[in-house]
Amino acid sequence: MKLAKLVLWAGAGFFLIYGLIFSIFPSSFSDLVTGSSPNSVSGIVDFRATYGGMTLAVGLALALAARHPSGVKLGLWGFVILMLGMACARSIGIVVDGMPNTLMFVYLVGELLSAGLAWFALTRLDDRAS
Repeated sequence: MKLAKLVLWAGAGFFLIYGLIFSIFPSSFSDLVTGSSPNSVSGIVDFRATYGGMTLAVGLALALAARHPSGVKLGLWGFVILMLGMACARSIGIVVDGMPNTLMFVYLVGELLSAGLAWFALTRLDDRAS
């Protein structure tokens, strides 16, 4: 259970910090991450909502799952699905859209490692519960 909670808390921390930064500095952080930023008010508002607000919500959901023993298993499943979904979509983007910046590969590796660690924690949790 300790590893499972650690994985969820680490994921929560990352998403909360990332979401907070995008909520406050959507254009600057977008430029840092992707090399460009939205060029309209609507684009900035949408970045703030999606990369900021939705990412904060994911972090909060992971934190809530980590706080309650009954939510740990579901939280880990959600984290695995989230990370694999991001990695899959990022991989499609790399294949379809071409070579991105180095940070996109760092994110891809991070997503795959996070999914693998969460999966490992999930299987350990299941072994102990059996």
